[in-house]
Amino acid sequence: MSVEAIKAQIDRKEFKPIYLLQGEELFFIQELTKYFENHILSEEEKAFNFSVFYGKEHGIELVLEQAKRLPMMAERQLIVVKEAQHLMRQFDKLEFYLNQPVLSTVIVLCLNQKKIDKRKKIFKSISQIGVVYEAKPLYDNQLAPFIDNLFNRLNKSISPKAKIMLAEHIGTNLSLIDKEIKKMILAEPYTSYFEDIHVEQYVGVNKDYNVFELNNALLKGEFERSAKILSHFQQNSKDYPIQAILPALFNLFNKLFKLQALRTTNTAVLAKDLGIPPYFVQDYIGAKSYFGLKGLGRLIGDLKDIDLKSKGVGYNSNNVKDLYKEILISIAKARN
Repeated sequence: MSVEAIKAQIDRKEFKPIYLLQGEELFFIQELTKYFENHILSEEEKAFNFSVFYGKEHGIELVLEQAKRLPMMAERQLIVVKEAQHLMRQFDKLEFYLNQPVLSTVIVLCLNQKKIDKRKKIFKSISQIGVVYEAKPLYDNQLAPFIDNLFNRLNKSISPKAKIMLAEHIGTNLSLIDKEIKKMILAEPYTSYFEDIHVEQYVGVNKDYNVFELNNALLKGEFERSAKILSHFQQNSKDYPIQAILPALFNLFNKLFKLQALRTTNTAVLAKDLGIPPYFVQDYIGAKSYFGLKGLGRLIGDLKDIDLKSKGVGYNSNNVKDLYKEILISIAKARN
C-alpha cells in the first residue's frame, strides 16, 4: 500500500489495529507517522489517548499493556512505537496479542532501516489484520516528481531547471530536500513559482559552478567550460565532495549510453526510457555527436573505478584532487 493510499484510508476513518512502517527511507516513515499523529485523534483526545514508546528504552510488554486499555473519552487510542527494530526479538509476544487485538487501539510500529522477513509468522499476522508499508529509497529519476509533489502540497511550483539543480545538488536525501524547500518558501512566502535564482540564493548552489551546469556543458560539448567547472570542484573539494559529483556524472553518461541503443526519436518515449524531463531530450540527442558507444562504455567503467578509489578501495592516497584529474582525463578520452 502506498503512502497516499494509507492517508486516504485514515481520512475515511478506516482504521486497522496495527500498521507496520518499515524500510530504508526514513522520510516516508516519519511522514506517515506524523499523519497518524495529526489525523487519528483530536488535540483534546491526545491528552489521554496518545502514547509514544521507543524500542531502545521500552519493552514490548509495556506497549501491549497500554494497547489493552480502553480509550478515555474517545473512540480509540493511538500508540506509536519508534525504533521498533530494537524489539524484533520480542515480537512473539506481539503475535499473541494480534490473535485478539483491541479494536479501539491503533498501534503504529516504526522500523528504521530494517524489515521483518515476509516468511515470519509475525509478518503474516500483521498483514492479515493490519497494513504493511515498505519505505523504499527513490531512484534519481524519481526525484523530480517527488520535488514537484512537495511544492504542490504547499500550492507552489518550481521551474524545471531549479528542480534539477536542487535534485543534483542534494541527491536522494529526501529529508534535506524537504527542509531546503521549506526554507525557500519561508523566505519567499508570497512567491508561487520558484526558479533557479531561488535555489542559488537559499540553498547555496553556486550560479556557475554546480552539477547542473557541469552536465549541461558536457551535453552541449562545451568541454572547456566543463573542465573549468571540474577544476573549480577540484580546488574546492570540501564544498564539492567527489562522492556527490560522481553519481551525477555516472547517471549522465549511463543515460547517454542507453540512448545509443534506443531506436525511437519520439520525445515522450525517450524521456520516459531515460528518466529525464521531455524538454532535455534534445540536449541528450545532441550529445550523441560528442560521445560514442565505445567511449561511453570505457568512461562508465573509469567512473566506477574512481568511485571505488574515493571510498578507499585499492587507493591509499587521501588526495581527492588526483581523482578529479582522473575524471577530466577519462572524459577527454571518451570524446569522439
